[in-house]
Amino acid sequence: MTDGEPPAPDSPMMRIASRENVILTPHVAWASREAIQALADQLIENIELFLGGAPRNLVT
Repeated sequence: MTDGEPPAPDSPMMRIASRENVILTPHVAWASREAIQALADQLIENIELFLGGAPRNLVT
């Protein structure tokens, strides 16, 4: 997260983003149709597993 958008060109985030192996995206980049569908699919699967007596991702 940056302090303001877009970040200043000399910000640490932008310095890191200049590397070849880094892709910097805006905070809404997760909201593609594919990402939202994947979240919905995971939600449905988690509910089905819970109701079936085999919940996953338990926090103990």
